Amino acid sequence: MVRLEFVEIALPPADGGKVLIEPAADSKSADLTIVGRLASILASMQAFQEYSTGLRERHTNDYARRVRAGDFKDNKEKLDFLARFRAVLAEAEADWKALQVSLVAGAGFEPAAFRL
Repeated sequence: MVRLEFVEIALPPADGGKVLIEPAADSKSADLTIVGRLASILASMQAFQEYSTGLRERHTNDYARRVRAGDFKDNKEKLDFLARFRAVLAEAEADWKALQVSLVAGAGFEPAAFRL
C-alpha cells in the first residue's frame, strides 16, 4: 500500500487546470478535485445524466397520470406514447453526443520514461 499526503497533476498550460488527490477526512478514502476543461467535460456528463433522469421521471409520472385518467383508448395508444418518449430521449442523447469537447496534453506532459 502506498500512502500519499498529496498529489497534484498539472494539466496542459492552455487548460490551466489541475487534478488534486488528497486523503479524505476519514483517512480511508481520497478526495479528488478537478479544475479546468476536464472538470467542464465531467460536469456536462453529469448534467446530461441528471437531465435524462428528470426527463424519464416526468415521462413516467405523465404516463401513470394518463393511465389513471383513462386517456388511452387501447394498447396501441399506450405504445405510441412510449415510442414518442423514446424518440425524444434518443434525440436528446444524440444532441449531447454531438457535443465535442477536447482536452489535449501539451508537450512535456507525458513522462519521459514512456518516450512518447
